[in-house]
Amino acid sequence: MQKKRYILLTGLFLGVLVGILANRNREYLINAQFIRNHLHFRKAMEVPERLLSSNRTMIFLAFGQSNAANYGGGTYDCHNNVYNFYKDELFHAKEPLLGPDGSGSSVWTRVADMVIDSGLYDNVIIVPIGIGQTSIDKWVNGDCRPILDKALAGLKKGNIKLSHIFWDQGETDNVDGTSKIEYKKKLNKLVDIFRNQGINAPFYASVTSYFPYNNTYPLGINPLITEAQIEVIKERKDVLWGPNTDSLNLAYYRADAVHFTENGLDVFARSWFKKIKQSAND
Repeated sequence: MQKKRYILLTGLFLGVLVGILANRNREYLINAQFIRNHLHFRKAMEVPERLLSSNRTMIFLAFGQSNAANYGGGTYDCHNNVYNFYKDELFHAKEPLLGPDGSGSSVWTRVADMVIDSGLYDNVIIVPIGIGQTSIDKWVNGDCRPILDKALAGLKKGNIKLSHIFWDQGETDNVDGTSKIEYKKKLNKLVDIFRNQGINAPFYASVTSYFPYNNTYPLGINPLITEAQIEVIKERKDVLWGPNTDSLNLAYYRADAVHFTENGLDVFARSWFKKIKQSAND
């Protein structure tokens, strides 16, 4: 009888513990990140040295919040040599990408195909680490910083040199009421994380603040956030213009007024590609 009571109490304790852990990590479990981290069943490939050393290979890190992650609509299949770097291994790129959260599609596979189709590069390696609903502070000082540090350490370990860095974020800071001074300070610190590690790839910052809920700004666009982004771009030679995503706020582009539809991702990708092509021609 005592043994049965012990087993019952142990089972109850473990059940409560599992429940607490599941609740604390519910977003990680719900959005399919857990499945992709542990049960993606994708086969890693050997990394040819010629792929990494070729100046015909574009290697970009993409991060920020949901629109830099896997929250877009529809699906997409790459038709070129596009790869996904994840946990120090290389995979053929497939939506949803390994690394970001969200269970939908990203903009980055489309961008990669456009870059190759244009002739700018022959191959693209995507290093995606975007996480939904994240503030800039989380990437500089908070719980997303280890994600960034781990990705950079993996690239260093594999002797993989970034050619581009894409930052797309601002919606959460719109809602949080982050001041212009504070956002600008954090964005400069974020860029310096790369520079202090000797990573000199151009850092593209999107102009992004649009969020139609939980704020009183006209059309949901926060000028304090966008002015901070624009000033950093103008003041630093190592920071380049990304797209103005606030201009892509029609219902045609956004399924839930926040995340991009399949057609919206096409337009979003073209906006990124134009910035990449423009800087390549400068």
